[in-house]
Amino acid sequence: MATSPSESTLKKILKIQTELTSASPEVPLLLDLITIRSKELVGGDGAVFELVEGEDLVYRAANGSAANQIGLRLKVSGSFSGLSLQSKEILYCVDSEEDNRVNREACRTVGLRSMIVVPLYFDKEVLGVLKVLSLKPAGFTDSDISAMHMLSGTMAAILHNAYRWAEREKRLQSMSYLASHDSLTGIYNRSAFYDYLRRGIARLESNSISLTVVMFDLDGLKLVNDSYGHAAGDFYISQFAKRLSNLIQDHDVLARLGGDEFGLILMNPEPKESVTSFLTSIAKLVEGEVQFESQPLIIKASYGIAHYPEDGNDLDSLVAKADERMYANKRERKKNQE
Repeated sequence: MATSPSESTLKKILKIQTELTSASPEVPLLLDLITIRSKELVGGDGAVFELVEGEDLVYRAANGSAANQIGLRLKVSGSFSGLSLQSKEILYCVDSEEDNRVNREACRTVGLRSMIVVPLYFDKEVLGVLKVLSLKPAGFTDSDISAMHMLSGTMAAILHNAYRWAEREKRLQSMSYLASHDSLTGIYNRSAFYDYLRRGIARLESNSISLTVVMFDLDGLKLVNDSYGHAAGDFYISQFAKRLSNLIQDHDVLARLGGDEFGLILMNPEPKESVTSFLTSIAKLVEGEVQFESQPLIIKASYGIAHYPEDGNDLDSLVAKADERMYANKRERKKNQE
């Protein structure tokens, strides 16, 4: 018959349950907290939290004597933790050197001699395995096992909610990314470009720095599509975006506005002459030959610049001026080629 925890232990369990309930729902932080408090509760030398990843159990949180083992990967099959998952019961190994159920090699790697292994489930969902370790044989009592059993339900419920929260955040982030990025190039899309431009102008109204809008238009895309197909055209577009992305600063905003048109927002304290010189340089650098399969393609692009506030103090006027200059540049380039 299991020994009930003492009154002081029950108070500790209640305190841990309260702390877990009010803790951050971020999974890594919760796993760290669970392992730390479990080790403290039963006086272990270390504790780990294992997540099931395919056919492996991976130490995703570890502290105390097991801290250096974080990231350790063990096979579910043939492990003591795997056995606890299969039986859905808390298991106790009194001495790893005598217990044939354990992976003795893994126990020696970690340095443990005895352990309490707690499989955590929510309904049929496997949440992971909590393992509290001792460096000596028979390091735990029946009362310790009962304490871990009492705490396991709370841990499982909180982890279940944390996993759902993480999935929701991931979906929201994914939705936000898809809504703001171009699927072909991976850079920002038209919506994000205008969002950043609006916010940039709003900030500049009370700031002395300048803003530059640049519109790019690929000169040879139609010819590439007509000659080699749309796969070549997509490659042409993505290579231009990649080259230009590598030439600008992290805080600059590059977007594909649609088709062969791109927009660039430069937030800069530089004189506009320096900005113009910089853009002249990068416009030359993005042009040149790329290989699509065995076919050479020549990237060419026209561009136009508009400076805030000299060329306009609102979104529409800046974009219109940059477009106007881009088309003038395109006509000039075409004229020079004739």
